[in-house]
Amino acid sequence: MSVAERTFARIDTALKGYLRVLPDGNLMPLFNASPAATGPQLSEAAQDALPDGLVQYLRSMNEKLNSILALLTQQSLQEDFPATVLIHDISGAGLRFSADREFRLGQAVEVVVALGSQPQSLAGTTGVLIREEEHRGHKVWALEFREMRESEREKIVQFVVDRQREQLRERHLSPSS
Repeated sequence: MSVAERTFARIDTALKGYLRVLPDGNLMPLFNASPAATGPQLSEAAQDALPDGLVQYLRSMNEKLNSILALLTQQSLQEDFPATVLIHDISGAGLRFSADREFRLGQAVEVVVALGSQPQSLAGTTGVLIREEEHRGHKVWALEFREMRESEREKIVQFVVDRQREQLRERHLSPSS
């Protein structure tokens, strides 16, 4: 089944995103979420062989490095993707966003979505603006994803599934009226 034939769940959200307009006819992405950014992982046996203090120290260093990487990634994104956008809803097929600038229908763009605060939770894709709408007094653009790595789509789909799970838990735990 092709991506175009799949249907994806959509959730309302308020995520930060970074966008750049692509030259006409070019859907080549600039953003690359490198799998190497997660770094090497020690096996359980290797961790057990290390002194407890060293394991805790290494974990602390890893957290600090992740924070530094997050800041550097954000700086780089702001330089390479000049438009900051607010994402109102998202699915594995597209998203809707608002921005403080104008776009035109049919325009090709690349967007990077911050699904969380760590660099590993960024998802990037290219797409085409297919619709302009009014939403709560703001102009909102609908973006249909076009060229997307499957790993990037899976990050978004997993984000949507996790949020749906949270919403179901909240409904289940809240007292009925």
